[in-house]
Amino acid sequence: MSPRALALLGLLGLGCGAGALPGAADYDLVGVTLRDPQTLVSTRSFHVRWSRALRELLGGPYTPIESAAAAIDPVRGRVFVGSSRGVLFSFDAEGRQVFRYDPESGVEAAPAVDPVWGDVFLATEDGMVHALRGRTGEARWKVSAGGPVRATPLVSDDAVFVVTENDQVVALSREDGTTLWSYQREADVEFAIAGHAGLARSEDGGTLYTGFTDGAVVALDAADGSLVWERQTILDDEGAEGGEAIRFFDADATPVVDGEVVYAASFRTGLYALERSSGTVRWREPLRGVVGIAVRGNLLVASSAEEGVVCLELEDRRIRWRREIERGAPSQALIHPSGVVLYSSSKGSMMMVDLRTGEEQGRLDAGRGFSAPPTVAGRYGWILSNGGQLFAFEL
Repeated sequence: MSPRALALLGLLGLGCGAGALPGAADYDLVGVTLRDPQTLVSTRSFHVRWSRALRELLGGPYTPIESAAAAIDPVRGRVFVGSSRGVLFSFDAEGRQVFRYDPESGVEAAPAVDPVWGDVFLATEDGMVHALRGRTGEARWKVSAGGPVRATPLVSDDAVFVVTENDQVVALSREDGTTLWSYQREADVEFAIAGHAGLARSEDGGTLYTGFTDGAVVALDAADGSLVWERQTILDDEGAEGGEAIRFFDADATPVVDGEVVYAASFRTGLYALERSSGTVRWREPLRGVVGIAVRGNLLVASSAEEGVVCLELEDRRIRWRREIERGAPSQALIHPSGVVLYSSSKGSMMMVDLRTGEEQGRLDAGRGFSAPPTVAGRYGWILSNGGQLFAFEL
């Protein structure tokens, strides 16, 4: 972050001190606009700096589900976040609105931000990709990707890559949105889990990795979309329990590239370590329901709809710790350089736990759950709750 942005953020260190542990009645934090008295902060390690309502609450029991993570421009001290309401907001370091942009469709993923030029690339539920000027929100171009997009675009020097819900990867020109190439996977699947894996890339940017509805994990040449390799995880299926049980093979966890290994997962057949260059399986761990993967050093944290949040030792896949999800399903976990893991649950809290031990360090409960994962830049973080409340916090 720029010195000016850091100075602005530093002024916002208000509310509960880093060493304070609020009780159940400590709802009102200095300098924070809370929309709901049910917002609880219980922590020794972080505090809320401010919050903003991105939409009006609807009457009755219905709560809008918000799955879009925030995106950060650390150079200019901006945060960008969209909502299912169909609006993208930009806020500065103090939580003041810079602009709002209406893409005319719901937003279910974080936009991609070019930290050099400040351009913002937003993909929406109706399949449109929007290129915006990050300072003003002015649209440079918008084009159709051919299907709903619920994963963050990936940006290179000359292309914007998106993956659609209908199992297509599309490369668009950064300059004008012209289609450079597309890769379509024909998945003949009767039942599938909602959502789709996003895109990861090799360190040199030459190869893209993603997963598909039929459980295939593939590597694509970023230059022309040609298939480098594919791994069919369905081949590892050991048969349906009870003979006729519904089987979901979706590879919906965004792959993680770590050195010469690509970590990926099939909802049914488990967690994989694949050779980055060939897709050869180094090992497979039968951890089912994996929807998110994070790696740091010799530890891997998997978010599983069936097993909760699990930390594995990569050397022998021994489970270091496991945390059940009290309510709902877990989000993609984020491993912070300070050695803490942040994740959320769709009907519960945003949690912060120690990477080494799994011990709880703090939590934020907004009363409606968090379907979106947290975003962190340095010691500052942001998360959008179901119902549309954006929280800015400090570790």
